[in-house]
Amino acid sequence: MTKNRLGALQVALAAASWSFAGVFSKSLPWNAWTVNGVRSLAAAAILAFARGTPKVKLTRGTLLGAAGVALTSILYMAATKLTTSANAIVLQYAMPVFVILFSWLFYGVKPLRKHVVIAAFILCGVILCSWDGLRGGNPLGDGLAILSAVTFALVFFCGRMPGANPQDYSYLGMIFCAPFALCAFFDPGVSANPVHWLMGLALGLCLAGGYFFISKSMNNVSPISAALLANLEPILNPIWVFLFVGEKPGPLTILGAVIVLVTATVYSLLPAGEND
Repeated sequence: MTKNRLGALQVALAAASWSFAGVFSKSLPWNAWTVNGVRSLAAAAILAFARGTPKVKLTRGTLLGAAGVALTSILYMAATKLTTSANAIVLQYAMPVFVILFSWLFYGVKPLRKHVVIAAFILCGVILCSWDGLRGGNPLGDGLAILSAVTFALVFFCGRMPGANPQDYSYLGMIFCAPFALCAFFDPGVSANPVHWLMGLALGLCLAGGYFFISKSMNNVSPISAALLANLEPILNPIWVFLFVGEKPGPLTILGAVIVLVTATVYSLLPAGEND
């Protein structure tokens, strides 16, 4: 397997891991802040075990990447409390636009026409997939979701910064969010129900798996490639919810999923060097 194909597979595995979180979130009665804290605490423990050490080397790139990881989680959770879930996920996954912009401004990597076309197709697919929920938004919530797209772009952009270690900053970002687990003491939805806590741990596993694979992929594909392919997450999410929860997707959701899956597959199959 070529380096390019391996990187694309790793991003797809990351997106798949993140996407399973929707199934557990829909069944958990906790508020968004408790979910964020508990899953981050669990993810930090899992990543520390996977890395073999809780230590990180603090560099400017690692700290900026960790801030991107933590702020994305916080802003997205805040956005979902203020606007519709569909608005939050669609606006957050405008993220590739900011990765392309940052790469142009700071690395001098001018966007290729194919990158613009691929990003447009993928964004169109994500919008179609969430069309039924794109109503009743809130300006503040939508604004926070757009900010989460900017911070999410940092997760991909920082992978190529001098001294940055994606594995270190993914783990450190989880540490930054872990204190939100204290919200469990004030959350009326929290109880001693072991099933709920197992779902919280499962959410941590989804989060850790996503960041584990995405950090590995950054050695094999460009930040732009990783950002574009990561858009598989909001497409896979309703698929798993349909299979495991029974929520039937509408025709626009199916059409949007097909557009993103086909576009991402074609992009990942381009010869090495053509999608960097």
